[in-house]
Amino acid sequence: MSSSSSTVGQSIADRLKKTVFRFDSSDTAELRGFQRKMFGDRVWQVDESYNRWLFDEVPDRDADGPQVWVCKRQGQIVGQQCGIPFRLKARDREIPASWANSLMVLPEWRMRGAFTPLSEAQLDSRPLAMAIHISDSAYKAYTKAGWIDIGALPAYVFPLNTRRCLEASSLRGRMRTIGTLAGPVLHGARVAGHLLSRATGGRFEEIGRFDGRADAIWRRASPHYPMIALRDLTHLRWRYDEIPCASAYRRFVLTRGGKPLGYVVLRHETWRKEPCLAIVDYLCEPKWLWVLLSRTLRIAAQERATALICRTLNARAERTFLAMGMMKVPDRVGFPVRVMAHAGPDAGIDRADFADRRNWLLTMGDGDASFLMHNTLPESAGLQPEGVAIQG
Repeated sequence: MSSSSSTVGQSIADRLKKTVFRFDSSDTAELRGFQRKMFGDRVWQVDESYNRWLFDEVPDRDADGPQVWVCKRQGQIVGQQCGIPFRLKARDREIPASWANSLMVLPEWRMRGAFTPLSEAQLDSRPLAMAIHISDSAYKAYTKAGWIDIGALPAYVFPLNTRRCLEASSLRGRMRTIGTLAGPVLHGARVAGHLLSRATGGRFEEIGRFDGRADAIWRRASPHYPMIALRDLTHLRWRYDEIPCASAYRRFVLTRGGKPLGYVVLRHETWRKEPCLAIVDYLCEPKWLWVLLSRTLRIAAQERATALICRTLNARAERTFLAMGMMKVPDRVGFPVRVMAHAGPDAGIDRADFADRRNWLLTMGDGDASFLMHNTLPESAGLQPEGVAIQG
């Protein structure tokens, strides 16, 4: 490219960048109108309590204000980009980061230079940006922009009621016969796992809110995972105790001899109209995962869930999941929960290290993945998300 062409291109980019502003409270009414037009009337994006929790009360909030940017053209909002600030533990250090959230542009303004400056506004805010549950169009755009593809979160499923799982699935003929025969085997694996977990001792306690034990669990478990978003007490209280739909989550802590070993966060979901229990988030040392999962399976069985479901990227746990009888669902089934990252010059990361799936612990509690899965607000008062189809 000639120097004159490069100068013209830079000039256009600079002009487009000047159309993007960090959200100001004076834009609230106009922004809500834009969001209703793009997302609908009964979604979290237009709920004031949700916005206050997500952008104003989030830990590690930017000094410049909420991570909400708007693009204005001809005096009106035509696009938005939001971010959820967090801190990523990358081996022995913490990196200020941001989860990309709710990038949207009016159809008539797409392909007219609004997407790039909105995305760049978020990238400029922190050394590291990440995105989860990415659409096909966003995936292509991020790939072209040089984002690191970490891959999709695998789904692990333990059928607690094999017959109902088979009826809800698309299996036919021989595969259905095999599935029927597997029922007693899976039941035996669950019982054996529970007996083994009881033999190791430990107490599995349901709690109403996270307490100081969360910090102890973080200190014990986090060194085992090279790449993991901060999960200390401050974060967990904000994410699960202070969210407007806090009653939708159930929190359990595993202890032994008074020492906190791990936690798990559950919520009810549906799969093809079948009631299931989903592991939204969890953390423990790898050696205690078997006990944590066994106790969780017992809760799911007591509540007559058709299946226990866990979407997670955790290479250190895969053998444990499979040994317990949980089936790994291929990424092509249902929808892929993709994860990508963009590292700025100040992030100081090794791209190969970052792209290595074996380094990560990711769950549906990261970013906005679980928000999107429960995006519709019910007609009744209060924020109580509806169920979600895990597979199509």
